[in-house]
Amino acid sequence: MNNRILGRIISIAVLAVMTVNAQVCEEKILYNGAGAPGQMESASRTFPEPPEWMANWGEMGSMKPPYIRLSGMKNVKTDWIGALSLSALPRNVQGGSLRLKVRTTQNAKFGVWLSGSRGTGNVVFSDIPANVTRALEIPVEKMLGAGLQRVENVWVGLFGVPVNQYTTLFIDDVSLSCTVAAVQEASVEAGSAASDSGAGFTPTNTVAMSPVRKPLCLSSAAVPASAAYPDADRKRLATSTSASFVLSFNEHRQIRESLEQEANTPAESRRLWYRNLFFVDRNRLRDSVVANPKGVFDEAVAFAAANNYSFMPLLLADVEYAYSECQDTLCSATLLKKTRLLQAGLPSSFVRGSKLKLVYDPYFVVTQKKTLPQVEICVSSKCSSLSVNNFVELEFESAGVQKVSVKLSSGGETQRQNLYVEVK
Repeated sequence: MNNRILGRIISIAVLAVMTVNAQVCEEKILYNGAGAPGQMESASRTFPEPPEWMANWGEMGSMKPPYIRLSGMKNVKTDWIGALSLSALPRNVQGGSLRLKVRTTQNAKFGVWLSGSRGTGNVVFSDIPANVTRALEIPVEKMLGAGLQRVENVWVGLFGVPVNQYTTLFIDDVSLSCTVAAVQEASVEAGSAASDSGAGFTPTNTVAMSPVRKPLCLSSAAVPASAAYPDADRKRLATSTSASFVLSFNEHRQIRESLEQEANTPAESRRLWYRNLFFVDRNRLRDSVVANPKGVFDEAVAFAAANNYSFMPLLLADVEYAYSECQDTLCSATLLKKTRLLQAGLPSSFVRGSKLKLVYDPYFVVTQKKTLPQVEICVSSKCSSLSVNNFVELEFESAGVQKVSVKLSSGGETQRQNLYVEVK
């Protein structure tokens, strides 16, 4: 990264910190049953039933009706997750905590995490006893890291729900303890508008298969995602497979469906690369296998912001993993099958202006392989090959939502994928 871009990033960070410190943060209620109900994104929901937003099962300790109810039962042991889209979001936060009350009808492993402008954060788990209301308070920094953050969704999940067990999750009194004025984010974007859109870019010469990524634009490396498997389970699985990652069938299904669906909104398109890599990385059987996907994504977001969203890196992943497939209706027998994730992504949901420069730098590739994928990019039937350590300029015919088609080839496999951006 050249010194001008780094200098701009530092200046932007200083401006953001000064602006935030000049403001008094305030608590923002996201849900308490008194306002507008929210939505749960159907593309990422694996809860068996859709949410009931104004449920009333009576008073349950400190939880007063109405509240959110999520219920269901499945014929396999699996994780149930979903993203809550609430009317009070998105919000800018500076530290503080996420607060919420949860209750389950069965003993459960509950997880909560946040997603925002820097991608999806770390999952924080809590063991919830059956029929006990728990008030949780989780530092935002623990989930998303330090500094000014933009929170877009609150994710919730029940993990390892037993087979054929009807379970209900109640959620209430969701809030962020330290939100700050939206004008601060506009200040950050305005500070990066003087960028020269990629002039003088110098490739990083990173070895893509190395798990080590030194910070480029950001001041510190991202915190790794929490591992899904306890140490004992990781060791047991490692003796039964040569794969470095073992996913549930449900996680594998979500990955495949995300690559095959024809249409996404720009915001959904932007999230999919990191979400899929998060599924893979958190199911690792050992640490330091590939570069931290969150770190790579966060650096790509900072790169795009520093270049006024008209010059950005192409995010790439070429990772093999195994997934567990049931061999009977009760899932009493499972078989590990190997497959491959070959995926591209963009760090921004929008492009500033009619032209976009995309760079192929190995720093922004997550892989275990020595050979990097071949890339072809198409916009409005005009296609260009994108080679390593080079960039290609794409031109859009009009403003609004536009499609960027990507063809990836690696090891005899080909993956075609459509990415969507809003041209502003």
